[in-house]
Amino acid sequence: MGRLLWMGCLCYVLTGFTLVIVGSVLPELLAFYGKSYNDGGLLVFIQFIGLLCGVLCMPVFTKLAGRRWTVVLGLLFLSVETCFVAAPSWGWTTPILFAAGFGAGLVEASIGSLVLLAAGDRPAAAMSRLEITFGIGALTMPFLVSFLIKRGAWIYAFPTLGLGSLLLAAVWMFLRFGPLNRSLRKGVLFEVEGGVSDSSDAEKTQTIPSSGARLSRTSVFVLCALFFSLYGGSEASLIHFLPSVYIEDRMATASAASLVVTVYWVGMVIGRAVTGLLADRFGYYPFLLVSTLGAVLSLALTAMGGGLWSGFALAFCIGLFMSGMFAIALIFANQQIPGRTDKTTSLLMAVNGLGGALLPYLAGWTMETFSANMTVWLLTISMGCMLLFLVLVHQLGWITRWSRRAAEKR
Repeated sequence: MGRLLWMGCLCYVLTGFTLVIVGSVLPELLAFYGKSYNDGGLLVFIQFIGLLCGVLCMPVFTKLAGRRWTVVLGLLFLSVETCFVAAPSWGWTTPILFAAGFGAGLVEASIGSLVLLAAGDRPAAAMSRLEITFGIGALTMPFLVSFLIKRGAWIYAFPTLGLGSLLLAAVWMFLRFGPLNRSLRKGVLFEVEGGVSDSSDAEKTQTIPSSGARLSRTSVFVLCALFFSLYGGSEASLIHFLPSVYIEDRMATASAASLVVTVYWVGMVIGRAVTGLLADRFGYYPFLLVSTLGAVLSLALTAMGGGLWSGFALAFCIGLFMSGMFAIALIFANQQIPGRTDKTTSLLMAVNGLGGALLPYLAGWTMETFSANMTVWLLTISMGCMLLFLVLVHQLGWITRWSRRAAEKR
């Protein structure tokens, strides 16, 4: 388990690279090709559509080839970003970014669901470690890009990601994971105590819920899906457009603006280091409630404008409050919908990717049509809706549990 978790962490570093690299170089990339923010929003949209397709295709690839080769294939798709070093025409940028997003989706969904299931009674700690390394990757890339921008070599950020993916794919081909090797075989979804279980076995052991229970579970899943779609969209919009927002709204230079994303991810990494501890101590719902409310307030203050240094502080706070949302919300959702961990995890990751495709496209349009702070207000409203959905999920869960206990007493 330890070796699997470490390899998963390294893969999450690369997916963190992938999801922030376009936003970090977006002003330079658009200037190089002579394009507008609408075109930048399209690039982000295409990459996250690729992510969505990768997540949705993960169960199929796992069934056909096994998790090991699914991860290897995903890493190979990630490596195509090396092609940017050849300065391809604008028409080639969208298929390259789609392929990279597809690879990130395969890697993230495959490793995330496996680790969540293999972690046993400590899912928060295991997922927090994955999310920390994702944050480290997302933090490091803007710092590297800022360094390269100052030297006029920003294009070399792409082969750094591509060559790292190739190296990690080679390691995955041959590395052994002891007893968990069986979980990586073709057709096997996860390892459980006493043997290996696949999706069909899990489904056969589930009891058939009543129509009321099915309706409640469906409502909870829809609300959780809305929460994840807005989270994915908000995170993707921030990491791709925050530098551009600070250039327009706070008069930041290109290199300083790229560091804003680094500050955001510093907050993410610090927050994720204590996410498991805080969530286990205070409970998943209170943790998510405070995190979402804090993110709403931080985004609202950012939208009000101000100086560059206050912007850095607010970017840190936004990252800090958003740091544990994904991992803890995933565990919280699986608690509300028990017995469907693999399916719930894959579907919620998919809608997270869908939100990451749609909301940034809308954010790019608002930046082009209105102003930078209007984009931040859009994200503030999205986070406010997430807070509403979270409260509704908790209330539905409480009502369902109360009804179940009342039925048992009869």
